[in-house]
Order: sequence, then structure tokens, then C-alpha cells
Amino acid sequence: MTKFLKRAALFVLSPAFLLVSTPGYTQTDSAAAASKPPVFSPKNITYRSYILPAALIGAGTIATIIREHKKDNSNVILNTTQKEPSIFLQPENYTAFAPAAAVAALDILGVKGKHKPAEQALLYAVSAGISSAIVYPLKSTIKVLRPDKTDFQSFPSNHAAIAFVAAEFLRREYGDQSAWYTVGGYAAATATAIIRVARNAHWEADVCTGAGIGIASTTTAYWLYDKIKKHTKGKKSASTFILPAIGDNFYGFYLTKRL
Repeated sequence: MTKFLKRAALFVLSPAFLLVSTPGYTQTDSAAAASKPPVFSPKNITYRSYILPAALIGAGTIATIIREHKKDNSNVILNTTQKEPSIFLQPENYTAFAPAAAVAALDILGVKGKHKPAEQALLYAVSAGISSAIVYPLKSTIKVLRPDKTDFQSFPSNHAAIAFVAAEFLRREYGDQSAWYTVGGYAAATATAIIRVARNAHWEADVCTGAGIGIASTTTAYWLYDKIKKHTKGKKSASTFILPAIGDNFYGFYLTKRL
């Protein structure tokens, strides 16, 4: 248990450290930094915006390659007797969506974010869609055995990906208003990842990679939306979107346009 708590603490502190130290995630003006604590407010999306997710994905992928290289799963007997508790009794299902629910709650309370509620819903749907379009094919292709040996769907963690999609979504909508929105969102996402590891459903590398995918997916959704909005600004047909499409053995994209 002590060993797990140390690894969990490391996972909690690493994203927070990278958020503070990564250019594009914090204020760079020294005078402003001296007058008040750093605010994890979103900046213009550049290649620097992908430093944090790339670091998480890279670390998780390398750790998985090293671990799987040492293991032989050819004669593994799956643990088919273990049953998942009801989805309503799994706390990670609540913490994963808590940041997105917070955005909806703030809208209802009249606290305006960067976008209108309809735009927020679209941005979140696209972010989650991009994440799922990456996670599920990877699970099916790479086939990493879960720690509890229930199946070969461990890498990467979809719970972690969706949780960090929501955390970055909350940060991009309200992070410039208060640092606590960002801290709260990322705390809920990190709690989701820790719970999944604690329940033996994932390795640490799985949730680390999932976190990176989630952040990158939301960042990409906002980048695409900004590009499309800027390109179609002032035009009556400013309503063309690319949306991920996911089905049984099918992954692709829809191009939608309002006529």
C-alpha cells in the first residue's frame, strides 16, 4: 500500500508541475507572477500546448513497452469470475465527468465561460469523440492485459482519457477566471486515474497515457473550432464541422454542414 501511495502521489504531482512549468499554460509576465499566484489560464493554442500531453503519452507508452517486453502473456488464463460492480457504484464514473458537469452547472448559475452553452456542448462532444477515436482502436490493437487479468483492454485507460478531456474542457472555459476551476477539474481527473489503478483495472502507464490523450483531444477540438470559426467568420455558411464517428469495428469522421 505504501508503494502504491508513493506512485499515486507522483502521478498527482507530475501533471501539476508540468502545468506550472510548461510554456503556454502559465503567465509569463514576471511582474504579474510576482503580484499574484500563477493562474492556469488557457493561452493561444500552439505546439507548446501539446508539451504536457506529449510528455504524459510518451512516459506511459515507454513504461508499457518496457513492462510488456519483460512479460509473456501467451499462456494467460483470464479471470472471468470477477464481476464489475454496477456503474452507479463506481466512483470513477462520477469523478470522470465532474469537470464537465461543473461547466454545465456554472452555465445554469449564470457564470459565463469563453463560449455559449451550445458551443460548449459541441466542443465537449468533439473532444470526447476525438479521445474515443484514439483510445478504442489502441485498446483493440495493442491488447495489454489488465492487472486483474479480466481482459486485454488495459492500454490506454478510457476513464482517464475522458476525465482529462473534461478537466481540460473546464480549464479552457473558466481557467482564466480562477485558478481553482483548473485545480478542481484536474484534481477530479487525477482522482479518477488513481481509483482505476487502486481497483487494479489499470497500470499506472495506462492512466498516464489516457490523461495525455484526453488533454490533447480537448486542445485539438478547441484548435479546430477556432480555425473553422476564423475561416468562416462573416460568412452565412459558417457551420461546417468535422465530427468523429465510432461504431462496432468502425472508426471515422463525419463532415457536417448546415445548408
